[in-house]
Amino acid sequence: MSDRPMAERTPTDRVFLRGVELHATHGLLEEEARLGQRFIVDIDWWLDAGAAAAHDNYAETVGYEKVFEVIHEVSSGHRFHILEAFAQAIAEAVLARYPRVEKVRVELHKPSAPIAGIFRDAGVEITRTR
Repeated sequence: MSDRPMAERTPTDRVFLRGVELHATHGLLEEEARLGQRFIVDIDWWLDAGAAAAHDNYAETVGYEKVFEVIHEVSSGHRFHILEAFAQAIAEAVLARYPRVEKVRVELHKPSAPIAGIFRDAGVEITRTR
């Protein structure tokens, strides 16, 4: 155990969700707003899961379905023009809603971005901490 107070330690426990798929109307172009497209979210959040693990107690962690709901709420609550704003809104919502979370990483994919060329994926990755 570290001699540093709990508030000074960075949690090393990471919970994650991969491949959360959304159909949404985010983007700059009129067609994106009208037709919508597929977005994929990969998200990680760090917290001290020691108590939850020791007590086998779900109430002492932040579960996947809670973060899944946040992603969908953020996506349906506002039309974002750029991925950076969308990803940041997800991260901020997770941090605001769950005080146990100290750090969050959002990787947002837009595999059908309107680019005149052949590519597999486009996206953004952001990390936010308290």
